[in-house]
Amino acid sequence: MGQEQCRHDTQRSPQSQGSGLELFVTGGKPFASEMHHHAWWEIGLLQDGVVTTETESGLYTQGAGSSGALFFVPPHEPHAASSDPRFVPMLRGIRLETVVLERAIEGASPQPMPLPREVTAFEDPEASHSLLRFHRRFWEGAPPLEWETWLVEAMVDLFIRRYGSATLYPLGSEVRAVRRAREYLHAHAPEGVSLEELATAVGLSKFHLARVFARDTGLPPHTYQQRLRLWRALPLLRRGVPAGEVAYTLGFADQAHFARSFKASYGMTPRRYARGA
Repeated sequence: MGQEQCRHDTQRSPQSQGSGLELFVTGGKPFASEMHHHAWWEIGLLQDGVVTTETESGLYTQGAGSSGALFFVPPHEPHAASSDPRFVPMLRGIRLETVVLERAIEGASPQPMPLPREVTAFEDPEASHSLLRFHRRFWEGAPPLEWETWLVEAMVDLFIRRYGSATLYPLGSEVRAVRRAREYLHAHAPEGVSLEELATAVGLSKFHLARVFARDTGLPPHTYQQRLRLWRALPLLRRGVPAGEVAYTLGFADQAHFARSFKASYGMTPRRYARGA
């Protein structure tokens, strides 16, 4: 038995955002791996097909079910896995270091919660939705402030709500922390701020900040930053600044991303807005 990657990933994320984290997807092909272990957590969502997993304690078969079957494999836990050739699998997965997982769920529980030590599979529609949302947005190249928020949500749904209880503490210093977070986003609106950077700046955990920020402003931090950028685009367009230059100045991925976001918010393209200004 050796340390290796499970041989069911046929495609890896085109992004390399963040350290200690990578994504993979099966392309609808059968797979099989001998008993092995690896150093990172492996977390996945089986969206279609049937997979059999073998561990030192037993053998079990899991189908995708109606909302997808979730699974996680702790680091250094021996296991083997294979798909049923009659039911070709579709699987989205994540590999991440323990420290990345711990930081994602830090502050979500009143007491430190030990992470599970056994290979586990289960069905949970809410957790499946959270994991799929994170996986898709990371894969599509979402900015760190967004994908980190969805990673926190997914890990809390997978680990805290299943094995403990996520907690929002009473309002107190959080009001000041949210105000500082908003000020920080105003000061760094065009920049690729990460959720971890924002949480560190205001002295809260990533989970706690994401929750109290959304509670107090009605928006998650990345949406707040996006709206701030779009608001700042209006006077630039009225002054005749080209849309491409506005997109670059305000930190959008490209002009097309800026145009899509602008139209979604204001119901018209940046060019049409500039012409009518």
